[in-house]
Amino acid sequence: MRNDHVRALRTKIFACCVAAAMLVVLTEPTAVLAQDKGRGLGLGVDLNDPNPIGAWFGIARPCPPPAGDTSPDHAAFCAVVCGACPNSGALPPEMPLISTLLADGTVLADDAGELGINHTTAHGRWAESENDGLANRPGTQRFKATFLWLGQNFLGSNKLDNSVRVRFVTYFDPKDPDRMIGFIQPHFFTPFPPGFTTGGIINVIPANPADTIASNHIPVVDPLPLLPAGCSLPPAGNCLGTYHFVIRRIKAE
Repeated sequence: MRNDHVRALRTKIFACCVAAAMLVVLTEPTAVLAQDKGRGLGLGVDLNDPNPIGAWFGIARPCPPPAGDTSPDHAAFCAVVCGACPNSGALPPEMPLISTLLADGTVLADDAGELGINHTTAHGRWAESENDGLANRPGTQRFKATFLWLGQNFLGSNKLDNSVRVRFVTYFDPKDPDRMIGFIQPHFFTPFPPGFTTGGIINVIPANPADTIASNHIPVVDPLPLLPAGCSLPPAGNCLGTYHFVIRRIKAE
């Protein structure tokens, strides 16, 4: 009888330990997620409130609005963000786009230009936009991102010849959380030699004995430093123009 009692006691102790371990496993990640949800992951976003995190679809068109766009809101918006909004002439009249803002601060973007000039998916970062000289929109929270893609102007060449770094600015209205108006400014870079005689190999800075890791891996024309303010067209700058857009949230069903 004594042995049976000891075995039963050991079984209860083991069961209690397993239950306690399972409780820790099940509750600790939940607590971490709840903490992250309230903190907004350092983006100035409270995930408990309406926020711009998610996948979005919309149409971007050059500023100033083309003749077919008779919306006074679009015209006024373009005038605020880029004034007369000069255009390089290199931009198509319309660009459907899909963008995804992730809670960790990364952004992914695709657009119809991938079909015409054959460029890669864009990758970048987004954050709350404050004290940076960009235009405000009353009643909204401003967010901005920058993302990068690699492309080629000549289809069928199988060689990259350009990169584009985009300024992406959007205005989030918590009272209208499933739509956002915004603008993009693509900046064009040519880190590759002109033509294709070198096989599309990127031009890089000379080797630097003081930084042997970076040697021969930094492009001469580097698209990663901070973008210049505004949109200065070539030859003074490398901005191709300004698009305005309206994007709508892609919802689960």
